[in-house]
Amino acid sequence: MVKRTKKVVRRSVKSVAIKNNLVVHACANKPYQIFCELFDAEINGFSTDRTLLLEVVEIDKHYYFFEDFREVGLLLNGTEMSIRRVDFSNAEIERRAWSCLMSEFIKLDPINPKIFEAIKSSMPAQVQQALFNKSLTIERILEIKGLKRHHYDYQASLYRNQQPNKIPSFSELIAEVRHVDSR
Repeated sequence: MVKRTKKVVRRSVKSVAIKNNLVVHACANKPYQIFCELFDAEINGFSTDRTLLLEVVEIDKHYYFFEDFREVGLLLNGTEMSIRRVDFSNAEIERRAWSCLMSEFIKLDPINPKIFEAIKSSMPAQVQQALFNKSLTIERILEIKGLKRHHYDYQASLYRNQQPNKIPSFSELIAEVRHVDSR
């Protein structure tokens, strides 16, 4: 007869100096960069009364994270967290990092075409295949969210119609000031 046991997750609670010891894993750099540049981190999304459980890869007393980007971005230096050391391959770390970014993207309402294009152009083909069993398309995202194509097309048209403000050059600003002063 097989003995049934519950698998217990080992947790080591540590106060980690975020600035020095918690670093993004090299395989998660691009997804984390996209998250930091294009997503708004909402402070109310993370409750400080619960301890964050973070899976990390430990190398030379540094903890390399690869998911939970929103929570990591809201941590303060010296925050107590539970960490679980894992030994994943680089391919698995990369897949989990992109999966984390995609789950954040799926939560967005409305869909942001700029973020979709950044993800689509940066996500490696093998990761797209692993996550979606085919290449990443807006149709697949709309299917996951249960939306029709016109929702994306409307947001894309709004994005295209936004004209960026042209910043005048320094010489144009000086010429404008001289023109105003000469009146």
